[in-house]
Amino acid sequence: MSELDKKEVAPEGIAMAGDSIEMDEPIISLGGELKSKYYEFKDARSDIEDDWVEDLRAFMGQYDSDTLAKIKEKGDRSQVYVGLTRTKVLAAYSRITDLLFQPGQRFYSIEATPVSKQPTVEKQLTERASLEIMEAAQVIDPMMVDDLIQARYRELVKELDEETDIRVEKMLEVINDQTLESNLEGSMKDAIMEQVIFGTGAMKAGTLRIEKNHRWINSEEGFNLIYEEEPMPEMEAVSIFDLYPDPYATSINDMRSIFRRHILSRVDFQQLKDSPGFNNELIEECIHMNPEGNHYEEQHEKDRRDIANLGDYETESGKFEVLEFWGSVNGFELEEHGIEFEESDDLSQEYQCNIWMTGDKIIKAQLNPLPGGIIPYFIFPYEKNPHVFWGTGVPKMMRDSQQTMNAATRIYLDNVALSSGPMVEVNTDIMASGEDPTDLYPWRVFLREGGDGNQPMVRFYQPQSNSPALVSVIELFRRFADETTALPSYTHGQTQSSLNRTATGISILMSNANIVLKSVIKNIDDHLTKPLVRSLYDWNMTWNPNSDIKSDMRIIARGSTTMVQKEVQSQRLLQFLSLLNNPQDQQMVKRDKLLQDVAKSLDIDPDDVLKSEKELMDEQQQLQQAIAAMQQSDQIDQVTNGDGVVGPDARNGTPSPEGAGPVGNNGGLPL
Repeated sequence: MSELDKKEVAPEGIAMAGDSIEMDEPIISLGGELKSKYYEFKDARSDIEDDWVEDLRAFMGQYDSDTLAKIKEKGDRSQVYVGLTRTKVLAAYSRITDLLFQPGQRFYSIEATPVSKQPTVEKQLTERASLEIMEAAQVIDPMMVDDLIQARYRELVKELDEETDIRVEKMLEVINDQTLESNLEGSMKDAIMEQVIFGTGAMKAGTLRIEKNHRWINSEEGFNLIYEEEPMPEMEAVSIFDLYPDPYATSINDMRSIFRRHILSRVDFQQLKDSPGFNNELIEECIHMNPEGNHYEEQHEKDRRDIANLGDYETESGKFEVLEFWGSVNGFELEEHGIEFEESDDLSQEYQCNIWMTGDKIIKAQLNPLPGGIIPYFIFPYEKNPHVFWGTGVPKMMRDSQQTMNAATRIYLDNVALSSGPMVEVNTDIMASGEDPTDLYPWRVFLREGGDGNQPMVRFYQPQSNSPALVSVIELFRRFADETTALPSYTHGQTQSSLNRTATGISILMSNANIVLKSVIKNIDDHLTKPLVRSLYDWNMTWNPNSDIKSDMRIIARGSTTMVQKEVQSQRLLQFLSLLNNPQDQQMVKRDKLLQDVAKSLDIDPDDVLKSEKELMDEQQQLQQAIAAMQQSDQIDQVTNGDGVVGPDARNGTPSPEGAGPVGNNGGLPL
């Protein structure tokens, strides 16, 4: 058995300080080996970093320093940047988040597996049923025992299903509570923003996070402040600039190792000593040897600070760089670095580890505590590329269109400025002394002295305006941007004269525009939602002390499914509602339920627009009271005589006292 396997892992999935791996010389050499691997991963990612920085500049509407210098070399020229990339990015981000995070609905669900496996519950129910059958067998006909067993078996299956459903509901409540407390929705939105801009987003979930809370309790001595610590599953958005995956991985599924680069302040670095599993002596030694920190800015950090209009550090940043490694370490490599194995151990086996290091010193090492040794980082693309790990985002999709529009717009503005007035040629040889040819105003008179009278002293030239051609180029590449991003302008507010303005036409156009967006949401479902919620389920199954929530379950990501169902359901509900035009059909339909479903499919809160059953009953009661009051008032106003009722009911044809005919109808027929 290896030394790594001998180290005990705490229940929360973190090696305790006393149980962490000894930081002896072999482990330090292992740190150097991992440091070399980190540089290999970093060098392999350098090219994609340049693309990310360029995408960020496009989103912020800024030119890079080289392009800006070339523009300035040409003199006083336009430096305008057309902010179409930002519009497209925000349009995609808004539509994705609106579809995923709908009010009152979850973007995931938990269901029991088709064949639920619960050995403990099954054993308990079976033992109880066996006792019941044995007791019943003593008082009933032996010929009926088999029927009793079959009936009890069916009841057991039903009880097991009911128990499973109860446990699923409880697990869902626990996970919902954890996601609310950790603000999972906000973290996912941050990650989705990076996904849209850079083509790839990332989150971390399923590891331990100590939730520190405080509350006041009332005691005999007054109110006292109590601090509490509660283990919670980690859920955080991670910038892809801080992640360095295996360069040989071509997809998320075959990523076997990854580095994450943490940049910590001195206070945060010191607080690592309070976390379980970290070597306090090495942390203190690192702080003592690096009083100004050991962090040096990478080029992408400098570029991002420049884009944010933040100056560079004049000296050291005063921060510390900590690397977090998740992945496998081969048994032969561990043996080379002094880790002892027994003869029966298979050195070709990969040992999943989690190692933290600063410089080449390992400050924490443990076996991967997660079920199955999974890596707790979930990386999801905007649009996947075959055989390429990183995805493609909106800015890169429309990069050529954006650059061409910028160039055409700058030329357009320069041309408009140049052709806005005439250019003037002045012959100063024949101009009178004291005349200023640059002083131009209406009805200006120039004085001349001598010279050929046929030779003009001032000539005017009108530069040609190329505005129509340039506007056509700008409009052409704006349409190219619509096509390359699959985000037509009408989806984010721009109107067109050729646009079908009917409700059906707009619905068809929006549905067609969502075709590409469906694949993006499917990527989020497959690479983020499902594995992330699965990690929360595994965390609760492993470490949550409440046994009533544990069962065999599966995770359902509902993002793309909800999107498709919503489009189809809305159209079908409206079509069905249009068929209910005759009273006989309306009597057979629950109209209130139908209207609620129609409102929900149209993103309208039914409670805001539909009356409740109590409101309808109150209105019906008020109407009946009003009718009764009117009838009572009519009875009071009626006056009787010898021949009948005279008054408001006289139009019923009641004869007058003289017998001349019905009063109130001029003797005509009764109304």
